[in-house]
Amino acid sequence: MDIVIKNGVWVGHLLSGYSLPMEVPPQGNGKSSGEIGGMWKHSIKVSYEATKAAFPGGEVIAHLDQKSFKGWQKNAITSYLHEQNIKIGKPNDFI
Repeated sequence: MDIVIKNGVWVGHLLSGYSLPMEVPPQGNGKSSGEIGGMWKHSIKVSYEATKAAFPGGEVIAHLDQKSFKGWQKNAITSYLHEQNIKIGKPNDFI
């Protein structure tokens, strides 16, 4: 919420943990193996593209609320954002 109330910051989409369907991969030896399933990548991609279209020329930065996601979810989302060359911002990166 801190990001939303800052001046000069336009918010395109808020995606909560429950809105990103992520299927935990099967586990073996206490470690997850395989790719995390579900439609979460599609949800992120469509939201990013819609925000870029809505704010032509604007800088689109993703922000992950640390309390909203479990560690494995945050890691998967962060990796995907890096793969897509989508910048991830911390609260102080926003005006």
